[in-house]
Amino acid sequence: MIYVTHDQIEAMTLANRIAIMREGLILQLDDPKTIYNFPVNKYVAEFIGSPSMNFIKGSLNQSSFEFDKTTFKLDGYSFESETKNKKTAWLGVRPENIFINEGKGAMPVNCDVVVEVVEPMGADTLVWSTINGRELRFTVDGNKTINIGDKVNVGFDPAHISLFDFDTENRL
Repeated sequence: MIYVTHDQIEAMTLANRIAIMREGLILQLDDPKTIYNFPVNKYVAEFIGSPSMNFIKGSLNQSSFEFDKTTFKLDGYSFESETKNKKTAWLGVRPENIFINEGKGAMPVNCDVVVEVVEPMGADTLVWSTINGRELRFTVDGNKTINIGDKVNVGFDPAHISLFDFDTENRL
């Protein structure tokens, strides 16, 4: 059966396979889990997920990524294609894959951010901040007290990110 919807939550919960389309072309046809965790390009990554994936512009150099004076190894990341030359890229990380580090360094990659908006949503709280000039959204446990103006250390694991070529926006 083919079912057409613009509601991504409906598509993710009902489908065995999803076709993400743009301007009449199928960009990715796969099961919901693969589309969510391994989007083929930045458009698909941005389209699927609520809130959508965070994107940080930086420099990719073989097996490391650098942004805003933060450099880290891409240990655990599965590249789709070879990257030998230094290039500008987008790092994508889902809000639920960013964690507040109670002790600095709890995650392989971490940095300090200032809380700008707090959206209590019951079981979770959505927190808005900025990093490298771009908005950054992450979720915390709904019972955790977090306030606007708080400086928090957040982190993520490179094994749970997506990298996209800056020019083509295709997954690396």
